Amino acid sequence: MTSKRNEIKKVPLYIFFQSKQIPKRFKNIIFEKHSSYSIFISDEKILIDLSAILNLDLLQKNHKLLLIGQAVSSKCKAGSFFVEYFGCRESEIMNFFLGWKLGNYVFEKYKSKKKKKSISKICHKKEKELKIISDTYYFVRDLINMPANILGPKEIYLLAKKFLKKFEVTCLIDNQKLEKNFPLIAAVGRGSEKKKKPIFCEFSMRNTKNKKSKKKIFIIGKGVSFDTGGLNIKTGTGMGLMKKDMGGAANCIGLARLISDFDVNFDLRLLLCLVENSVSKKSMRPSDIIKSREGSYVEIGDTDAEGRLILADAITYANENKADLIIDMATLTGASRVAMGLEVPSFFCNCESLAMQLIDSSKQTGDPLWQLPLWENYSNQLSSAHADFKNIGNSMFGGAITAALFLKKFAKDTPWIHVDLMAWTKANSFSTYEGGEAMGIRALLEMIKKI
Repeated sequence: MTSKRNEIKKVPLYIFFQSKQIPKRFKNIIFEKHSSYSIFISDEKILIDLSAILNLDLLQKNHKLLLIGQAVSSKCKAGSFFVEYFGCRESEIMNFFLGWKLGNYVFEKYKSKKKKKSISKICHKKEKELKIISDTYYFVRDLINMPANILGPKEIYLLAKKFLKKFEVTCLIDNQKLEKNFPLIAAVGRGSEKKKKPIFCEFSMRNTKNKKSKKKIFIIGKGVSFDTGGLNIKTGTGMGLMKKDMGGAANCIGLARLISDFDVNFDLRLLLCLVENSVSKKSMRPSDIIKSREGSYVEIGDTDAEGRLILADAITYANENKADLIIDMATLTGASRVAMGLEVPSFFCNCESLAMQLIDSSKQTGDPLWQLPLWENYSNQLSSAHADFKNIGNSMFGGAITAALFLKKFAKDTPWIHVDLMAWTKANSFSTYEGGEAMGIRALLEMIKKI
């Protein structure tokens, strides 16, 4: 029997969406005001007023709940809490819980002195679901944060294999077989040293239900463990964050794990294109022409537009295997970041009804994804005088769109979603964390559940 003296006192955390919801007994309390919320903290209770975000659209409102959860968790370093939620019906309180959990994340693997970890806990009915999601976010963050001298293509593959407990490796190709079967992937990775050799791998989810799966879904991740830009070399500043250029692969591994943990019955395949884009005498050159797996000839207009090359061969592989849906995720273009900033990944889709489903899922989960157009009028920017097309547009404008139009040539008529993400977050008014980030995977999971 546990004595009352040893019981941990649970502190109530009241969340109000409108000031008028706050009971009269709390009316004289003085709140600490922030741009998106106001808060009062004492040993007996915590009050949060969210009236500042009440009139935001659904996507931003739900996303702010996650950010505010992060901020509040940083103010509550110890203790056990439970939530009394006086919210609006359309908002998703689960985001606050997830934000609280993510607020406790630190990456200190390579620090000699570790910070004291938070021991605060928030109690709620969705702890199992929250653990699945937060564990996945932690894995994605950890993977992206690892430096390229430690994390190469082989290491990404091995860590994915360990993390994806409900999957088996059904295809692993490297060396000469890669050059023959996935020539664009091989071309991008051929400039790297032997221990960073390029890899193509396929993970298939085991069907434990012994049922015929409804649809075959392929998730494809761009996994460039480090991107120098190749012979079109980046500046030092531009190269500084390029360990995160495998962020698409990290997020795809996370998405695959989420789908398997939520027991969605699909024939799910994860394809990882793992390379390092290095500079050496073997590196591909601007003006090289390479025959893709699909058979079309691609002129290399820029060796720093390498991500779309490796995705192209993988998309072709998915089509050959009769995919019902293809989703690719990639840290593909700076143009998308210029348009959308760091927090909002763009996405492109060749199926209008599918795009609408993803937009709705993004709103419901508060996991930002924003559709940009596959503007066909820009296709001629990929024209080449000596090959079928180039890997980059000939204009300084619309780079995210022309990159997506390049990939569309390989997706053909198969329903396809392309996500162009940052996979990195910077410190802000809600959190001091800077590093790798999971983006769009909760929205994609929600969409897939409803297909």
